[in-house]
Amino acid sequence: MIKTKKTVGTDPSGGFAYHLDFSLPYIAVAIHAGHHVRKELLPFMALDSDQREFEEDTATDLMINGLNNAVWSLESRAVYDINRSKEMALPLTPEKFWGTRVYKSLPTPEMNQKSLENYESFYKFMETCVASLLNRFGICIIYDIHSYNISRQQAKGIKSPPVFNLGTALLDKSKWEKAIELWLEELGGISLPEIKTSVAENLVFSGREEFCRRLSSLDQRILVLPTEVSKVYMNEKKGSIYPDMLLSVKNGLQNAILSHVKLVTKLIKTNRFRNNP
Repeated sequence: MIKTKKTVGTDPSGGFAYHLDFSLPYIAVAIHAGHHVRKELLPFMALDSDQREFEEDTATDLMINGLNNAVWSLESRAVYDINRSKEMALPLTPEKFWGTRVYKSLPTPEMNQKSLENYESFYKFMETCVASLLNRFGICIIYDIHSYNISRQQAKGIKSPPVFNLGTALLDKSKWEKAIELWLEELGGISLPEIKTSVAENLVFSGREEFCRRLSSLDQRILVLPTEVSKVYMNEKKGSIYPDMLLSVKNGLQNAILSHVKLVTKLIKTNRFRNNP
Protein backbone atom coordinates (compact mmCIF):
# COMPACT_ATOMS: atom_id res chain seq x y z
CA MET A 1 0.00 0.00 0.00
CA ILE A 2 1.51 3.33 -1.07
CA LYS A 3 1.31 6.22 1.33
CA THR A 4 1.32 9.75 -0.07
CA LYS A 5 2.87 11.21 3.07
CA LYS A 6 6.34 12.42 2.20
CA THR A 7 9.19 10.17 3.25
CA VAL A 8 12.52 11.89 3.81
CA GLY A 9 15.74 10.15 4.71
CA THR A 10 19.24 8.94 4.07
CA ASP A 11 20.14 5.38 3.22
CA PRO A 12 21.82 3.59 6.17
CA SER A 13 24.90 3.18 3.99
CA GLY A 14 25.21 6.96 3.70
CA GLY A 15 25.39 6.64 -0.06
CA PHE A 16 22.26 8.59 -1.05
CA ALA A 17 19.34 10.62 0.26
CA TYR A 18 15.73 11.00 -0.82
CA HIS A 19 12.36 12.61 -0.32
CA LEU A 20 9.34 10.90 -1.81
CA ASP A 21 5.56 11.14 -1.66
CA PHE A 22 4.59 8.99 -4.69
CA SER A 23 1.86 11.47 -5.64
CA LEU A 24 2.98 11.66 -9.28
CA PRO A 25 4.49 8.92 -11.51
CA TYR A 26 8.06 10.18 -11.71
CA ILE A 27 11.37 10.31 -9.86
CA ALA A 28 14.04 12.96 -10.39
CA VAL A 29 17.50 11.53 -9.75
CA ALA A 30 20.96 13.08 -9.45
CA ILE A 31 23.33 10.11 -9.31
CA HIS A 32 26.56 12.11 -9.60
CA ALA A 33 25.72 14.91 -7.17
CA GLY A 34 27.66 13.35 -4.29
CA HIS A 35 30.96 14.69 -3.01
CA HIS A 36 31.50 12.73 0.20
CA VAL A 37 34.37 10.26 0.57
CA ARG A 38 34.21 7.86 3.49
CA LYS A 39 36.78 8.56 6.21
CA GLU A 40 38.43 5.17 5.74
CA LEU A 41 39.14 5.96 2.07
CA LEU A 42 40.58 9.45 2.46
CA PRO A 43 44.17 8.32 3.24
CA PHE A 44 44.19 6.37 -0.05
CA MET A 45 42.94 9.26 -2.22
CA ALA A 46 45.28 10.91 -4.71
CA LEU A 47 42.63 13.48 -5.69
CA ASP A 48 41.82 16.43 -3.48
CA SER A 49 38.35 17.85 -3.01
CA ASP A 50 38.60 20.33 -5.90
CA GLN A 51 39.88 17.70 -8.32
CA ARG A 52 37.02 15.38 -7.45
CA GLU A 53 34.47 18.15 -7.80
CA PHE A 54 35.48 18.84 -11.40
CA GLU A 55 34.29 15.34 -12.32
CA GLU A 56 31.16 15.45 -10.18
CA ASP A 57 27.78 16.90 -11.12
CA THR A 58 27.93 19.70 -8.60
CA ALA A 59 24.59 21.10 -7.40
CA THR A 60 22.41 18.72 -9.40
CA ASP A 61 20.98 17.63 -6.05
CA LEU A 62 19.92 21.24 -5.45
CA MET A 63 18.27 21.32 -8.87
CA ILE A 64 15.86 18.53 -7.91
CA ASN A 65 15.50 19.30 -4.21
CA GLY A 66 11.90 20.15 -3.39
CA LEU A 67 10.28 18.01 -6.07
CA ASN A 68 7.68 15.41 -5.06
CA ASN A 69 10.02 12.51 -5.70
CA ALA A 70 13.79 13.04 -5.68
CA VAL A 71 16.79 10.80 -5.01
CA TRP A 72 20.37 12.03 -5.04
CA SER A 73 23.78 10.57 -4.31
CA LEU A 74 25.90 11.62 -1.36
CA GLU A 75 29.08 9.67 -2.09
CA SER A 76 31.43 10.87 -4.80
CA ARG A 77 31.70 9.07 -8.11
CA ALA A 78 35.40 8.86 -7.23
CA VAL A 79 34.31 6.20 -4.72
CA TYR A 80 31.96 4.33 -7.06
CA ASP A 81 30.10 5.34 -10.19
CA ILE A 82 26.42 4.42 -10.22
CA ASN A 83 26.31 5.03 -13.96
CA ARG A 84 28.68 2.18 -14.75
CA SER A 85 28.28 -1.55 -14.49
CA LYS A 86 29.21 -3.11 -11.19
CA GLU A 87 32.40 -4.50 -12.75
CA MET A 88 33.45 -0.99 -13.85
CA ALA A 89 32.04 1.03 -10.96
CA LEU A 90 35.19 1.31 -8.84
CA PRO A 91 37.76 3.75 -10.35
CA LEU A 92 40.78 1.76 -9.24
CA THR A 93 42.78 2.47 -12.41
CA PRO A 94 43.17 5.75 -14.35
CA GLU A 95 41.31 4.51 -17.44
CA LYS A 96 38.18 4.23 -15.30
CA PHE A 97 38.34 7.94 -14.36
CA TRP A 98 39.17 9.88 -17.55
CA GLY A 99 42.87 9.02 -17.34
CA THR A 100 43.21 10.46 -13.83
CA ARG A 101 44.68 8.50 -10.96
CA VAL A 102 42.11 8.47 -8.15
CA TYR A 103 44.06 6.48 -5.55
CA LYS A 104 47.71 6.79 -4.60
CA SER A 105 47.40 3.29 -3.13
CA LEU A 106 44.49 0.94 -3.60
CA PRO A 107 41.83 0.54 -0.91
CA THR A 108 41.57 -2.80 0.83
CA PRO A 109 39.26 -5.49 -0.56
CA GLU A 110 36.95 -4.88 2.41
CA MET A 111 36.68 -1.19 1.56
CA ASN A 112 35.97 -1.98 -2.07
CA GLN A 113 33.29 -4.46 -1.03
CA LYS A 114 31.65 -1.77 1.11
CA SER A 115 31.58 0.58 -1.90
CA LEU A 116 29.97 -2.09 -4.06
CA GLU A 117 27.41 -2.80 -1.35
CA ASN A 118 26.48 0.88 -1.33
CA TYR A 119 26.22 0.77 -5.12
CA GLU A 120 23.78 -2.13 -4.96
CA SER A 121 21.86 -0.54 -2.10
CA PHE A 122 21.08 2.41 -4.35
CA TYR A 123 19.79 0.22 -7.16
CA LYS A 124 17.66 -1.91 -4.82
CA PHE A 125 16.10 1.26 -3.41
CA MET A 126 15.37 2.63 -6.87
CA GLU A 127 13.83 -0.65 -7.99
CA THR A 128 11.50 -0.60 -4.98
CA CYS A 129 10.43 2.99 -5.66
CA VAL A 130 9.83 2.34 -9.34
CA ALA A 131 7.77 -0.77 -8.57
CA SER A 132 5.57 1.28 -6.23
CA LEU A 133 4.92 3.91 -8.89
CA LEU A 134 4.19 1.29 -11.54
CA ASN A 135 1.71 -0.43 -9.25
CA ARG A 136 -0.10 2.83 -8.65
CA PHE A 137 0.09 4.60 -12.02
CA GLY A 138 1.12 2.00 -14.60
CA ILE A 139 3.97 4.25 -15.72
CA CYS A 140 7.16 5.72 -14.26
CA ILE A 141 9.24 8.52 -15.76
CA ILE A 142 12.75 8.93 -14.39
CA TYR A 143 14.45 12.28 -14.96
CA ASP A 144 18.12 11.33 -14.81
CA ILE A 145 19.78 14.71 -14.19
CA HIS A 146 23.50 15.28 -14.82
CA SER A 147 25.80 18.19 -15.55
CA TYR A 148 28.90 18.41 -17.71
CA ASN A 149 32.04 20.49 -18.13
CA ILE A 150 31.76 22.88 -21.04
CA SER A 151 35.53 23.13 -21.47
CA ARG A 152 35.88 19.38 -22.00
CA GLN A 153 33.31 19.38 -24.79
CA GLN A 154 34.91 22.41 -26.43
CA ALA A 155 38.23 20.57 -26.35
CA LYS A 156 36.52 17.78 -28.29
CA GLY A 157 35.59 20.25 -31.01
CA ILE A 158 32.06 21.21 -30.01
CA LYS A 159 32.31 25.01 -30.21
CA SER A 160 28.94 25.77 -28.60
CA PRO A 161 27.87 22.92 -26.34
CA PRO A 162 24.12 23.01 -25.61
CA VAL A 163 22.72 24.13 -22.29
CA PHE A 164 20.68 20.93 -22.18
CA ASN A 165 21.40 17.59 -23.84
CA LEU A 166 19.08 14.59 -23.88
CA GLY A 167 20.55 11.14 -24.46
CA THR A 168 18.12 8.83 -26.25
CA ALA A 169 20.33 6.05 -27.63
CA LEU A 170 18.79 3.40 -25.37
CA LEU A 171 15.19 4.58 -25.64
CA ASP A 172 12.51 2.89 -27.71
CA LYS A 173 11.41 5.76 -29.93
CA SER A 174 8.63 3.79 -31.52
CA LYS A 175 7.06 3.70 -28.07
CA TRP A 176 8.23 6.91 -26.40
CA GLU A 177 8.62 9.34 -29.31
CA LYS A 178 5.91 11.75 -28.15
CA ALA A 179 7.17 11.81 -24.56
CA ILE A 180 10.71 12.49 -25.81
CA GLU A 181 9.52 15.31 -28.06
CA LEU A 182 7.58 16.87 -25.18
CA TRP A 183 10.62 16.74 -22.90
CA LEU A 184 12.84 18.41 -25.49
CA GLU A 185 10.20 21.12 -25.87
CA GLU A 186 10.01 21.66 -22.12
CA LEU A 187 13.79 21.99 -21.89
CA GLY A 188 13.80 24.46 -24.77
CA GLY A 189 11.25 26.60 -22.96
CA ILE A 190 13.46 27.15 -19.91
CA SER A 191 14.51 30.79 -19.64
CA LEU A 192 17.93 31.65 -18.20
CA PRO A 193 19.43 35.09 -17.51
CA GLU A 194 21.73 36.42 -20.24
CA ILE A 195 21.95 33.01 -21.93
CA LYS A 196 20.01 31.69 -24.89
CA THR A 197 18.73 28.26 -24.01
CA SER A 198 19.88 25.60 -26.47
CA VAL A 199 18.83 21.95 -26.51
CA ALA A 200 20.41 18.99 -28.29
CA GLU A 201 19.78 15.28 -28.60
CA ASN A 202 22.76 12.91 -28.38
CA LEU A 203 25.31 15.65 -29.09
CA VAL A 204 27.54 15.67 -26.02
CA PHE A 205 26.23 12.43 -24.49
CA SER A 206 23.96 9.75 -25.91
CA GLY A 207 22.59 8.19 -22.71
CA ARG A 208 24.12 4.75 -23.12
CA GLU A 209 25.23 4.30 -19.52
CA GLU A 210 24.28 1.84 -16.80
CA PHE A 211 21.58 3.76 -14.95
CA CYS A 212 19.38 4.16 -18.01
CA ARG A 213 20.17 0.65 -19.18
CA ARG A 214 19.42 -1.02 -15.87
CA LEU A 215 16.28 0.91 -14.95
CA SER A 216 14.83 0.71 -18.46
CA SER A 217 15.27 -3.05 -18.47
CA LEU A 218 13.06 -3.52 -15.39
CA ASP A 219 9.76 -2.90 -17.17
CA GLN A 220 8.57 -1.58 -20.54
CA ARG A 221 6.48 1.04 -18.75
CA ILE A 222 9.56 2.85 -17.46
CA LEU A 223 10.96 5.84 -19.33
CA VAL A 224 14.41 7.09 -18.30
CA LEU A 225 15.42 10.51 -19.65
CA PRO A 226 19.22 11.02 -19.29
CA THR A 227 19.39 14.81 -19.20
CA GLU A 228 22.63 16.81 -19.10
CA VAL A 229 22.89 20.43 -17.96
CA SER A 230 26.00 22.30 -19.00
CA LYS A 231 27.81 23.95 -16.09
CA VAL A 232 26.60 27.43 -17.03
CA TYR A 233 25.61 27.81 -13.38
CA MET A 234 29.16 27.62 -12.01
CA ASN A 235 32.83 28.17 -12.64
CA GLU A 236 33.71 24.56 -13.44
CA LYS A 237 37.45 25.00 -12.79
CA LYS A 238 37.20 26.92 -9.52
CA GLY A 239 34.11 25.11 -8.32
CA SER A 240 32.24 28.29 -7.41
CA ILE A 241 28.48 28.54 -7.96
CA TYR A 242 26.64 31.44 -9.61
CA PRO A 243 23.61 31.57 -7.25
CA ASP A 244 21.21 33.44 -9.55
CA MET A 245 21.94 31.19 -12.49
CA LEU A 246 21.62 28.05 -10.38
CA LEU A 247 18.25 29.24 -9.08
CA SER A 248 17.06 29.87 -12.64
CA VAL A 249 18.20 26.41 -13.75
CA LYS A 250 16.53 24.83 -10.72
CA ASN A 251 13.23 26.63 -11.18
CA GLY A 252 13.18 26.03 -14.92
CA LEU A 253 14.06 22.37 -14.62
CA GLN A 254 11.53 21.67 -11.87
CA ASN A 255 8.75 23.44 -13.76
CA ALA A 256 9.68 21.48 -16.87
CA ILE A 257 9.58 18.16 -15.01
CA LEU A 258 6.19 18.82 -13.42
CA SER A 259 4.73 20.06 -16.71
CA HIS A 260 6.11 17.11 -18.65
CA VAL A 261 4.92 14.38 -16.32
CA LYS A 262 1.43 15.87 -16.25
CA LEU A 263 1.32 16.16 -20.05
CA VAL A 264 2.43 12.57 -20.57
CA THR A 265 0.00 11.29 -17.94
CA LYS A 266 -2.85 13.20 -19.56
CA LEU A 267 -2.03 11.82 -23.01
CA ILE A 268 -2.06 8.30 -21.63
CA LYS A 269 -5.40 8.80 -19.89
CA THR A 270 -7.00 10.20 -23.03
CA ASN A 271 -5.56 7.37 -25.16
CA ARG A 272 -3.62 9.88 -27.26
CA PHE A 273 -0.35 8.34 -26.19
CA ARG A 274 0.25 4.61 -26.28
CA ASN A 275 2.52 3.53 -23.43
CA ASN A 276 2.05 -0.19 -23.98
CA PRO A 277 4.21 -2.10 -26.47
